[in-house]
Amino acid sequence: MTNLIIFDFDGTLVNTLPLYLKAYNNALKEQNFIFTDKQIVNTCFGKTEKTICNNLGIPNKTKQFTKTYFADVDDFFNQAKLFDDVLNFLNLAKEKQIKLGIISFAYRWYLDKMIKKLNLNQYFDLIIGFDDVKNPKPKPEAVILTCKKFNKKPQNTIVIGDSKSDILMGKSAGSKTILFHPEEYSLFYNLKDLKQAKPNYIVQSFKQLVKLL
Repeated sequence: MTNLIIFDFDGTLVNTLPLYLKAYNNALKEQNFIFTDKQIVNTCFGKTEKTICNNLGIPNKTKQFTKTYFADVDDFFNQAKLFDDVLNFLNLAKEKQIKLGIISFAYRWYLDKMIKKLNLNQYFDLIIGFDDVKNPKPKPEAVILTCKKFNKKPQNTIVIGDSKSDILMGKSAGSKTILFHPEEYSLFYNLKDLKQAKPNYIVQSFKQLVKLL
């Protein structure tokens, strides 16, 4: 019986990946890198700003790159919206007395700001960001910590996310996993590649997720 559900945040609960694309694009252009959308995804997504700049051969520009990127995140993300039917799912889970958590690769300051903006505090019992753990996803540390917090077993926990690291994190902890992959995310992820992580289920919408509760 599932009594704990852990969500990724960006790209799973909130449709922010296109906004990240814009923010990274501006920071890259400032450093004279003109990339296609796909190149931006491959270069930046799932990586720290330090790693991005090191990989681009501009480690001395990390501070400026980060400043520009975060300024745009602060600006663009006022446009962020939940995916359709997210609130229906969260309300139903609460009715069933299922504990809900968030584990994200994003920094905690950003998560706190976005969760407040979207009025999600009432739903989530625990939120873990990149800087809250020593070993972030795809390592299982955050899932194990969440399960211990609520005295739940990992095998009775479901991890839901849009990336391979979400699925690998959940599987490493011994949890069931659900890959959230709406059609428009083909730009950001190769579904064939994602399937190699072997999620238990793949859904394209929260309407489909409701049926799995």
